Amino acid sequence: MKKRKGLVIGLVTAAVAVGAIYVGQALHYSSAQVFFKDTQIAGVNVGGNTASQAAAKLKTALKDQQYTLKDGSQTVSTIKTKQVDLKVTSEAALKQLIGKQNVWSWPAHVTTATADSLELNASDENQESVQALAKSIATKANKTRTAAKDATFNYQDGKWVVTKEQKGNQLDADKLAKTITAAIEKGSNTVDVSGDYRQPQVTTTSTTFKTAQAKAEAITKQTYLYKLSGHKITIPADTLASWITFKNGKLATDSTAIKTYLTKLSHKYGTVNKTRTFKSTKRGTVKVKAGLYGWTIKVKSEAPALSKAILAGKGMDRTPAIQGSGYHSDGTDIGKSYVEVDKVNQHMWVYKNGKVVVSTDVVTGLPTTAHHTPTGVWVIWSKQRNATLRGQNDNGSSYASPVKYWMPVDDTGVGIHDSSWQPQYGGTWYIKHGSHGCVNTPPSKIAAVFANVKVGTPVIIF
Repeated sequence: MKKRKGLVIGLVTAAVAVGAIYVGQALHYSSAQVFFKDTQIAGVNVGGNTASQAAAKLKTALKDQQYTLKDGSQTVSTIKTKQVDLKVTSEAALKQLIGKQNVWSWPAHVTTATADSLELNASDENQESVQALAKSIATKANKTRTAAKDATFNYQDGKWVVTKEQKGNQLDADKLAKTITAAIEKGSNTVDVSGDYRQPQVTTTSTTFKTAQAKAEAITKQTYLYKLSGHKITIPADTLASWITFKNGKLATDSTAIKTYLTKLSHKYGTVNKTRTFKSTKRGTVKVKAGLYGWTIKVKSEAPALSKAILAGKGMDRTPAIQGSGYHSDGTDIGKSYVEVDKVNQHMWVYKNGKVVVSTDVVTGLPTTAHHTPTGVWVIWSKQRNATLRGQNDNGSSYASPVKYWMPVDDTGVGIHDSSWQPQYGGTWYIKHGSHGCVNTPPSKIAAVFANVKVGTPVIIF
């Protein structure tokens, strides 16, 4: 019984001794602030070192460390640690690593190094410098390397043809930076970059590719129709297909190509800047050059609307956005309601629904460069009562002429108005007594003119 008791006491004593050693070592690591035995950082053994000691040792060891970047048997580049602003010698960073050690697990490190568990995490500390170096290496190497190609599809002979993705061997700077970082952290002088290739971002098996392809096919099967001034224009499938783009996994449209198409459409059917053939009252058929009257497609706002309709993939039947004056869905231009001013005959007619409602002699501008009444197809763009017309005489003096009715027709100040100062109208009176460009109308007739025209009425002056 005594022996047994002594054995128990001995075992307890031994356990206490072992526990004391365990606790003592733990307290030692805690108070001494040193790395566990055989700890490695960037391939350098810093076991038993304080942060300050480890910093000095790392600084010496990594002063001119060389790393070789290999892609199989090919050497891509050779770099040295001085090319990277490494922070592995930072005492603050090393103290943080020591602080992360579990001091109570020191027995496990008596025979086992902990290099893998105490990486410096250079990817955070040195990110900017390593990223810049990796970008420089990749840019230089990629000049002679093959780029990866995304899967794509093109419209050929009435159908969409798929081109599979192609792998390349150009280096991805972000992947390369991580590989270099890992090599520095582990102290590996050979850096394997064979896994750092840029990969195709879009493959034929990806959901985005399949979805985009199906949508493109749906678009070219639909009918996209414009109704434009009595015409019906169907956009051909191959034209639609030429506008469709597929980049970065997304289906989009070529806005420049769409604007070009709409501009050509506007030039073909629009009436701005077009000389008209006009059947006059007294002089038969005459040609009258363009004025303000006319319309065009409002390309700036129509282009995004067309793009949206195309990408919706449901077809289209619409009239494009129009700007200007004189647009008619039935294709007519001047129509049956207009004002005709014949400068040769010094006469004006107001037609309403094809019938003359006002017929009067007038006085147009002096037949000089400065004061002539401009020929063209213009438009009444405003109507005002009791306005004052202001301008300058040939001698430089200013004038202010109050009128009861004012209807401007062009963009230079020319319009139709009453003129109580004119003693007569018609004939050759205008040659020496013409206006500054406006169509002077007898006071007895102007009210009827004003009443029978509306804003937007074309005014043909010739």
